[in-house]
Amino acid sequence: MSTFSGINTALTALRTQRQGLELAGQNIANAGTEGYTRQRLETTPVGGSQVPALWSTPDKNSTGQGVQVTSVNRLQDAYVEARVRTEHERNASLTTTSEVLTDAQTVYNEPSDNGLQAQLTNLWAGFTDVGDNPGDQGARTQLLTRAQSVANSLGNAASELSGQFDGRRTQLGGTASDINAAAQRLADLNNSVVRAKAAGVSYNELADQRDTVALSLVEMTGAQVTRTPDDAVNLTIGGSSLVTGATARQLAVAGGTTITDAQGGNAVTLQWTDNATAVTGTGGKAGALLTGLNTTLTDQLTRFDNVAKTLVNQVNTANAAGFTAAGVAGGALMSGTTAAGIAVTTTDPKAIAASSSATKALDGGNADVMARLGSATGGADQVYQTNVADIGMKVKAAAQAAATQGTITDQVDAARSAASGVNLDEELTSMLSYQRSYEAAAKVMSAVDSMLDTLINRMGA
Repeated sequence: MSTFSGINTALTALRTQRQGLELAGQNIANAGTEGYTRQRLETTPVGGSQVPALWSTPDKNSTGQGVQVTSVNRLQDAYVEARVRTEHERNASLTTTSEVLTDAQTVYNEPSDNGLQAQLTNLWAGFTDVGDNPGDQGARTQLLTRAQSVANSLGNAASELSGQFDGRRTQLGGTASDINAAAQRLADLNNSVVRAKAAGVSYNELADQRDTVALSLVEMTGAQVTRTPDDAVNLTIGGSSLVTGATARQLAVAGGTTITDAQGGNAVTLQWTDNATAVTGTGGKAGALLTGLNTTLTDQLTRFDNVAKTLVNQVNTANAAGFTAAGVAGGALMSGTTAAGIAVTTTDPKAIAASSSATKALDGGNADVMARLGSATGGADQVYQTNVADIGMKVKAAAQAAATQGTITDQVDAARSAASGVNLDEELTSMLSYQRSYEAAAKVMSAVDSMLDTLINRMGA
């Protein structure tokens, strides 16, 4: 190294160490910033000219010409980042599924003194009272009142499920709006990153923002992420493009607007606004909401409908087998085939066919038979109890799955933080190292300056 080249060597060291200090400060400043990825300075030594020439060929004993910064890299582990996206998508899906099921379970309100099971029990007890006192009009009136309470409870259950459906559909619409906004944001960031890369300027912070937006889209849609050679991030849902480079597509909610629409086969869907085709392969939060709307809530309504239909058939069939006090065969006491449509068809206590004989007005034999319908195989009680057990198991399984996935997601986030997060102790060490290196480079500069001063000003006459 010549005396004059030593100045350049020291200068490159000063510049590099200063940039290292600035980068350490940037990392420390963003230690608590969500989505920020730790950055590291990559350097290489500056050697001699690679093209031999008369005055450019370095001496074989040359010590080089300093140091240069080759890049400022984001410290990311591609495998960990992929795991983060996968586990966050699963967590969003399972959490939403658990929420939908938990809300649906509240419709049952079991076990409870006011639940449908208690009211069914009271209904059958009412038939027992009538069987014990066939001529008591008060007992008959009370029986009809209890039957109306059961019908009201089934109607309220249908109404509650309908309200939950409307709320979840509105939530899906909000999620679709969030997806559209995030997709456009991702497209804009893609454009900025690609242009910055082409211009040769730093875009690490933009890339951090873009990765955060991409993760939120994966959580909402279950989209697949790919990177292009120009460092753009593309997202696809079920093989169809959501974001390609600087272009984003939009989604909208379509299909059934009521729970009965969805129950009848007009399913709620997400569709592409540019060609009105259905979005397939949706996962994440949106996918869980679609499943909740088209499967979970409609299934629960169908289960309540089955209870209502079974109850109406049971009561009407049994009443038709008996006779009223006037000796006339009993008619229908209830009507309807759905929870929303079930009703008590009469307000006349005399319509209850309590007698098992047309000639015995005060015989309560048929009422006693009807009182035992609560324990009948395949009866309304058994159907309802099966439904209660089913929703209970589903809620428990969903809650356990969501809790387990939450733990897994936390673990993956911790692994990501270890790989890409800012470690203040490490940054402090780096900062001290850059500081000392800067001071040493300054000493080299000072020493070379002293040597030149001696050479130029103090040698010879």
